[in-house]
Amino acid sequence: KRENVPGDVILKVEDFTSPEPKSFKHVSFDLRKGEILGVSGLVGAQRTELMEALFGLRPVQSGTVELNGERLRFKSPSEAISRKMALLTEERRSTGIFPILAVQDNVLAANWKSYVKRNFLLDLKRCDTDVTRSIDMLRVKTPSSRTFMQNLSGGNQQKVIFSRWLLTDPEILILDEPTRGIDVGAKFEIYTIIADLAKRGKSIIMISSELPEILGMSDRIMVMCEGRMTGILEGKSASQEEIMRLSTQFM
Repeated sequence: KRENVPGDVILKVEDFTSPEPKSFKHVSFDLRKGEILGVSGLVGAQRTELMEALFGLRPVQSGTVELNGERLRFKSPSEAISRKMALLTEERRSTGIFPILAVQDNVLAANWKSYVKRNFLLDLKRCDTDVTRSIDMLRVKTPSSRTFMQNLSGGNQQKVIFSRWLLTDPEILILDEPTRGIDVGAKFEIYTIIADLAKRGKSIIMISSELPEILGMSDRIMVMCEGRMTGILEGKSASQEEIMRLSTQFM
């Protein structure tokens, strides 16, 4: 647990509803500056689907989104990225990394446009500088920035994806199962990165199926069941029993 006092509301979602019959319905929540909002629930709770819709990856039937007081509706991930949002996906190997590309290419993947010079060529020197700094800052263990991503451990692949999104300087990071499939040491490093980002004023939504992780990291916890939000708990007073009760409310 960290001593943290989140700031003003930066994101407000109201009555978010999917057009798909068995997906999320009438979900409302808010996110404050510097806050870690945990999202808990069992398989089928539609947590991932909700966050993908918020990021512009899925259609939305109804509902509103306010970012810094401005009402928006993202129709594509590129629109969300341009508004300082980032999404670290659940399935790292299939939707997160480019396995046969180098670490450098994976780090720069979401931010190539910022390295294009006026003559339409890439500023390779600045690319190398930013990649080296990112690798050092997150302590990515790799022989070099030219190493293929598929040759890194799961924990180091995850840190490379964090590096990718941090280069876009996001205000809001959506982390879907950020420590799934990595070893205990790498998990601790990821927790440290997340806590440091919140301390620096970044707002974080963290989906996790591990209750100790949710309880240990979150300022508040939103619980979902069968596509509906069943409650929001304060992190300091939440318990595994209460989360499980809300996670099975409609079953």
